Parts: sequence; structure tokens; C-alpha cells
Amino acid sequence: MKNPIGVLRRRAELKAPRERLPGGRRRWIRSSMDWLAGEFGRDVLMRSIVLPDDLVPAGYDGGLAAAEELCARVAERMDLPSGQCALSFGLAADGVRRPAFRGVVREQSGRWIRGVAGNEIQLAPALAADPVALVAIFAHEAGHELLLGGGRISFAHRPDHEPLTDLLTVFYGLGIFTANAAYERRPRPNGRGKQPLARGYLREAALSEALAYYALLRGERHPDWDRHLDPPVRRVMRNQLSVLTK
Repeated sequence: MKNPIGVLRRRAELKAPRERLPGGRRRWIRSSMDWLAGEFGRDVLMRSIVLPDDLVPAGYDGGLAAAEELCARVAERMDLPSGQCALSFGLAADGVRRPAFRGVVREQSGRWIRGVAGNEIQLAPALAADPVALVAIFAHEAGHELLLGGGRISFAHRPDHEPLTDLLTVFYGLGIFTANAAYERRPRPNGRGKQPLARGYLREAALSEALAYYALLRGERHPDWDRHLDPPVRRVMRNQLSVLTK
């Protein structure tokens, strides 16, 4: 039997920290996804969704060389030309943790930097050991290069650019990674129990709805790829898709 207190905690953590989305979450997801389809084309939307086993090679060893190769695969999937944006694993660990919200810690594991000589993506070295989180974070930063670096949006006109960049990873078929990396529980620094860790700007609830709308736009009523999602995300995604397809 499930622990009801644990379930309630999980539900609260799925929603926090949460970004305020213009017009409300559902309307924002639909209008933003439609905008992405108009900007990048429906052919991108209709590509096969990326499954973990298809992207992460067997025997992935968690080293920096393997991580760089994995990022190159993601860049290719997102139509980011090789060499357009430099990549480094030099993001300092000091100061990347953000204040906890309701006990949930957020970490800055990636950063996109605009430069005179060229733009750069910086990643935390620890990401190399976690290929799912690595793909999610790198895809988000590569999304900045496509949206901000490509001049499609600006900070001034799209204050929602961070959640929009998370949504772009769903649009490019990498939503399984973004959703599964959005939440996890890690041992506390003092060794007493575990502490929730949140990544990205769209929480699991929003990503579940985004994946449901993504499936709807692709004409998928019962996508078989949802079995790769973490159970809480999969349940909400299936419920939302059921409502959307009625």
C-alpha cells in the first residue's frame, strides 16, 4: 500500500518551484508549442521521439569524452551545426545551488553564454556521470542557442524564455529526458535522509501536459514511448492525453 503522506509530498514537489506562465499553464503550453511548430516546422515535430536506449550508447562510461560525444548526438538531433556553439565542462560547482523552495533544491548545471568570438555552453562536470540529466541540460542550453543565439526571441520580448527553452526540448523529441531529469531525490549533505532536487524551469506536471499536447499534435492517441517516462509523469501525461483526445 502506498504511503499517503509520501504521495502528498510528491504532488507538492511536482509543482514547486514553479514558474508563472503567461495566460496560465495549459494555454501557454498550447500557444508556445504551436509557435515552435510554426518557427521550426512540423517536420521536426513529426520526427521519431528519442528513446534513452537509442541515444545513450551501451557501455556509456560517464567520462568527459563520452559526455562530449553524447552532447554531439543531441546537437545533431537539434539541428545545431557542429562548432557553432563551443562546449566546455568547466561550470564551477561553487554557488550553483539555488535556495530551497519547500525543501526542493535547484541547481544550475548548465549555462549558455553569448560571446563576441562565439557563444558557449558550459556544463557542470558532474553531469557526465548522469546521461539522462546530461541530455536534458545540454538540450536546454542548445535550445538557448537556437532561440536566443539564432535571434528568434529576445530576453526583452520573451520573459518566459527559460520555460520556452524547456518546451523546445519536448518539441525536438527529447522530452523523455527533460521530464525524467526534472526531479530526483539525493542524499543530504549531512547524510540524513534524502532531499528533493529540481532541474529545469517546467515542473513534472507541466512537462506531463506538454508531452500530452506533443502526442496530440503528432496524432498519437496511445504512444508506446510513454513507458519510458517516470511513473508520476506517465500517469499525468496519459490522463491529459485522454482528455485532449475526447
